Amino acid sequence: MKAVIWEGVGKLRFADLPEPECRPGWVRIKVMAVGLCATEVHIIRGKFYGGEPPHVLGHEICGFIDKVGEGCEKDLIGRRVVVETYVGCGKCEFCRTGRKHLCSAGEIGYPPYNGGDAQYVTVPEGCIRFIPDSISWDEGAIMEAVACPFGAVLQCGMKPGQTVLIQGSGVAGLSFVQSAMALGAGKVFCTARNDVKAALVKQMGGEVIDLRTEDVTEYVRAHTDSLGADIAIDALGSSKTIKQCFSAVKSGGKVVLYGLPDAEETVTLPVIDCILRQISVCGYTGNEKGWDHLIKLVDEKKIDLRSMVSASFPLERFEDALALFESKNSRIIKIVLHPWE
Repeated sequence: MKAVIWEGVGKLRFADLPEPECRPGWVRIKVMAVGLCATEVHIIRGKFYGGEPPHVLGHEICGFIDKVGEGCEKDLIGRRVVVETYVGCGKCEFCRTGRKHLCSAGEIGYPPYNGGDAQYVTVPEGCIRFIPDSISWDEGAIMEAVACPFGAVLQCGMKPGQTVLIQGSGVAGLSFVQSAMALGAGKVFCTARNDVKAALVKQMGGEVIDLRTEDVTEYVRAHTDSLGADIAIDALGSSKTIKQCFSAVKSGGKVVLYGLPDAEETVTLPVIDCILRQISVCGYTGNEKGWDHLIKLVDEKKIDLRSMVSASFPLERFEDALALFESKNSRIIKIVLHPWE
């Protein structure tokens, strides 16, 4: 099979590999589309440690099951699926309480488990989520990128009618906008610094804070009777935006940390402010409980994935996709790769 192999910092190779065989309890997926994730780019560039090369990356996977291992039902073959990537050991406290994303057993796409930057990938049967025909391969390929913000909104305790601030209008920020709106937020503010992303925020029901002309904290307080947002979410991972979340959240509110800072960036949290203003702080990456709910909302067109797919490439043009991602083109939200083109 064709695959992209990450061989070290900045080193990639498009090559032939043996097709993977299914171990008991696992299924093989013919990958029809795989999303290019910012975390994957950080790993390739040496800005985030995700295990040692060589390795097949890619954890935003959509396709259909073409083979099953021992113990799996044969009627799974042909089913359209996306992959909830946390493997889980099935035995620890986290796995037994529906939090396998906290288990140390690992994740599809990170060593030792090969990912979807290939024509085939194998995953545990427990990681598959079925999708209807109404959801395209490309939409399915970016669903994992949306599932994490969606799960964070589910976990953070947002109540209907509350005001939410979201820092960032990339794929994570736009996913937070749609998730908060779909789950009943009263008002959603989202920062943007170009017209393309601002238009998408508005299209998805959010209110834009234009960073070219507005101060985030001043804007939020001016539109919340000087109180601040009930929940402030950082989807960027910069020290500046994290600091703004704390200044823009109301006393007694919650700051959600989601964006990953670069390894070399130092982030200082305002501990005294957290104590005196009783601000709760929480970090999130994934949530296995949110997948079925998210798929239903996408199927019902209450969450729009199609508008976030900006470009697609054959898998063999992975480096072209990487270059476009890193170009900071304002029109690029999400890039998808097709292993069979």
